[in-house]
Amino acid sequence: MLIFLIGYMGSGKSTIGRNLSEMINLNFIDLDEIVEAELGMTINKIFSCKGEDFFREKEHSILTQFDFGENLIVAVGGGTPCFFDNHDFMNSIGITIYLKVSCGELFNRLQSNTNRPLLLNNHLSLQDVITTQMMEREKYYQTSQYVIESDSISVNQVYDLVNKII
Repeated sequence: MLIFLIGYMGSGKSTIGRNLSEMINLNFIDLDEIVEAELGMTINKIFSCKGEDFFREKEHSILTQFDFGENLIVAVGGGTPCFFDNHDFMNSIGITIYLKVSCGELFNRLQSNTNRPLLLNNHLSLQDVITTQMMEREKYYQTSQYVIESDSISVNQVYDLVNKII
């Protein structure tokens, strides 16, 4: 089983993915960590030195060429499904689960952690950045095979869904 966790930054993909992997005995990887390891730079450094276009191309290349194998949960970056044909690719090789979090809840979660590349050096307020990006990204996120309303989701609720799927 190959499960991709989809959603905006701060939606809980990595946290839920790590906990869920322990509960159902699957390995866990974070696509951003693979990109960082391959390039030897943090995501923030990649964005600042090479730019978002370079990052998105590298992310796409790694996503489509990585040997995910089976029995794996993958947390992807918030923008991953929105570029190239990444979301179609993930849907074709695994199960995609969108952790849907409201803009208000995302604001609450992100206001204390604005050290993310798309939030740095942005002239818009955090609330405006979230709202604008969610309006652009929602159409991609919604093509996930499963959508979980996740403002107050627990890993146990995701576990229940995954058990229904498998």
